Amino acid sequence: MRKTSQIIYLAVLIILAVASCAAAYAEPDISLPLGVQWAFSMGPDPTAVGTPAFTADRVYVSHRGTVHCLDRRTGAEQWTFSVERAAIITSPVVWKNLVIVGATNATLYGLDGATGRPVWERICASSVVPDPLLVDDMLMVGAGQMVYAMSPETGDATWICALETTAKAGPVTDGSMLYFLGSDGSVQCVDGTAGRFRWRVGLSVGPRVYRPIVAGGRAIVASGNRVYGVSRSGSVAWTAEMPAAVGATPSLIDDMMFIPCVDGQIYVLYGRSGAPRRHTIYKVDHCLTSSPVVTASIVAVGSADGLVFAFDRASGDVRWIYRCRAPDQLPTEGSAYGVYAPLRIIESQLYCLTGTGDLYKFSGSAPDTGGPVWGDFRPDPGSALPGAGYYGPACSVVDDVSGVDPTSVRGSIDGVPMSISFDVVTGVAQMQAIRLDDGSHIVEVSAKDFRGNETSAKWSFVTDASIVAAPSQQTLSQTGRMGRVGGR
Repeated sequence: MRKTSQIIYLAVLIILAVASCAAAYAEPDISLPLGVQWAFSMGPDPTAVGTPAFTADRVYVSHRGTVHCLDRRTGAEQWTFSVERAAIITSPVVWKNLVIVGATNATLYGLDGATGRPVWERICASSVVPDPLLVDDMLMVGAGQMVYAMSPETGDATWICALETTAKAGPVTDGSMLYFLGSDGSVQCVDGTAGRFRWRVGLSVGPRVYRPIVAGGRAIVASGNRVYGVSRSGSVAWTAEMPAAVGATPSLIDDMMFIPCVDGQIYVLYGRSGAPRRHTIYKVDHCLTSSPVVTASIVAVGSADGLVFAFDRASGDVRWIYRCRAPDQLPTEGSAYGVYAPLRIIESQLYCLTGTGDLYKFSGSAPDTGGPVWGDFRPDPGSALPGAGYYGPACSVVDDVSGVDPTSVRGSIDGVPMSISFDVVTGVAQMQAIRLDDGSHIVEVSAKDFRGNETSAKWSFVTDASIVAAPSQQTLSQTGRMGRVGGR
């Protein structure tokens, strides 16, 4: 009998271990390298931090005060919803066939998911700024200092309670308690079952405070270079000092928090204790500004200069980089805005909303039969330049499907391989400056995209000592730098 009990006990432990692993890798894995399946442009908005919502065949996203419904397969817009003299500012919440959003006119809308027509409207105490949250088929909404528990089907309130200060973000929940970030940087708690305010705890916060998450039984808030863990009782359980300022809301995998920072590194802490966890180093030379998405094999994150990185989770190596380039962005022009919204993986496809207002759907199976595109050649093809100078030829190279592999960019002058740098932010490939004798010179470049498609380009120019340098040419010959370049 005792042996049977031991077997049952071990079986329970195994089940719990499997469940723990399932929780740790909640996101479905993706197949790298990714390619763009489609991209939908809605116009720039540097405050674009909302999260798209998904159904089996649709994507819903709030951007610049409007809700857009897109076909998940093609990215085609199906309908939009906006409000006169007001803006939709919350991320959409999907409940059955309804899409629920809040607006600056203190109104919550339940929209028909197929048509975008309002099914119900409910007036709240103030602008609905925080994203609503579904908890056990109950809609939790913060509006000003008021918290509502509503029926998502009708918008009718089950209970209402007041916070001590205006809700800026939240709620998040640990299953029974609701946690809000106040406009004063405080964390406030409401009993989600009884509908009663419990406590408020003030935090010493910086100019940027990110929405809370729940990890290890704590309400977690990141601000400046600090991360706070607040217990269910309303006391600050721990404070963690980060090596650099936090760039976005941490992401949670089981009890581990992946924290993107402006020094280009993702740090990992335990949610219960705030202690650093020994982990693989995920670091790039770019400011990280989006909540990472983590699977069993990759860690993906966005940056302030419009790049998306995918790290190998085990080794920390960068396995894929994509430059999010807006439709009107020149090949050699850096992005005006970064990636600030959380990345999402749905059915092994990665979704990314940029500050330039482009929603990307990346897929490992996206077709990619082309290769990098070259242009903006400097010196100009066929040009004649002063001799006895130093020249560093440059050009642009872009790939808007799977991205240019920076390690594959090659270049030569007159058949001699040259050191060449590639700026992934601007798409400029720049050779080292060398002194060229008089005569004709041939420049050749080549590169691959992340799918292995390779292209090349060739152009020539002449140097002659009899030519007098113009001021612009003098600058180019002396510095070897690429001047301002035009678009194609």
